[in-house]
Amino acid sequence: MAAKVPGYTKGMGIAMMMEHPMPGQGGRHRQTISYGQSPNLSVSPRNVLAREIRDAQSIYRCQGLYGSEIRRSLQEVIRLNKLVWSRFFDKEGNS
Repeated sequence: MAAKVPGYTKGMGIAMMMEHPMPGQGGRHRQTISYGQSPNLSVSPRNVLAREIRDAQSIYRCQGLYGSEIRRSLQEVIRLNKLVWSRFFDKEGNS
């Protein structure tokens, strides 16, 4: 977001912790499609958030853990991003 949002720093981001299964190496965060990747600046923040949410849902579903608590947490991540960064998360044409 830093490249698209003036004044944004990493500490301002809204995130959800993805716990590490035990025993294991690396945890769920390393399974995400964005782990270790450079951001694609041609994609809108709204579309990146949607992709990341779908990716997290997929990881939890594959592990049989996707349920109401995870769903609520992901919805909260979306809600907070829309609240804090509203002008960057509006649908195109709704600004």
